[in-house]
This record gives sequence, structure tokens and C-alpha cells, in this order.
Amino acid sequence: MKNILIVEDDKNLQLTLKGFLEENNYEVINTMWGTMGIEQVKKGIPDLVLLDIMLPGINGMEVLERMKEIDSDLPIIMITGYGSAESAVRAIELGAYDYIYKPFEAEKLLEKIDKALISSKHKKKTALIRHLKRMSIDFKEYSNKLMGKEEK
Repeated sequence: MKNILIVEDDKNLQLTLKGFLEENNYEVINTMWGTMGIEQVKKGIPDLVLLDIMLPGINGMEVLERMKEIDSDLPIIMITGYGSAESAVRAIELGAYDYIYKPFEAEKLLEKIDKALISSKHKKKTALIRHLKRMSIDFKEYSNKLMGKEEK
């Protein structure tokens, strides 16, 4: 089961999203504090983050930047009721997977979540394949050196 972290200061929206996502077979962690969200990402807990732009304390854009420094492949969908084209562009530039305006249809959000998780899985699989290929090449070169063979 995939874990979704909701970082949202509106408690009613938090609870509504939590219930909806749990009904759709996701495990949900929620907080209203950006710093707590960052800590969850440091622990490697969420597979995806729903992140509000307007948060108490640290704003969502800064939280986005810090989360991406920790895990550049983590899909983060920004949520806002006060959005503008500029903030949407800025969020995407900072690495957000997508951007959604309140109020939104739950089904549309679910589609975005599903697409983001599929994209993330593909990226991780591709990165793992590249890593394994590099290890295989390194092992082959090392093995050849041990056997006294040099590659030409």
C-alpha cells in the first residue's frame, strides 16, 4: 500500500482527503506543519506528498524545495486556494509533479496521484536498471583485472 503525506493547514480538508484516500487504498499521514512534513520525507515514509502552498510558519514553496533536496524523485502535488500562474510555474520549476487549485474534484486529484505514482515507479525502475548495469560493468572490469585480462 502506498503512503501519502498530506501537508495542509485546513483541518477539514485534511480529514476529508485522508478519508477519501484511505477509501482508495492509500495509507495517509497528515500534518499542518511544513517542518513535520520535511521530517517525514527524511524518514523516507511517503511515496507521494500533497502539499499546500499556504502553511503556518514555513511556506509550501520552501517546504517543496527542502523535500526535493532530500528526495528529488518524490512526487509532490501542490494544492492551493490562492494560486496564480506564476506560483504554478515556480512550483513546477522547483520540482513539483503537478499543481491543483482548490476547490477540486476528488476524482481529478486521484487521477493526478495515480499518474504521479506510476511516473515515480518508472523513474525508480529506470534508475535501478542503470545502477545495476554500471555495477555489472564495474564487476566485469574488476573480474578481468583479477584474471589478468585487459579490455581492448
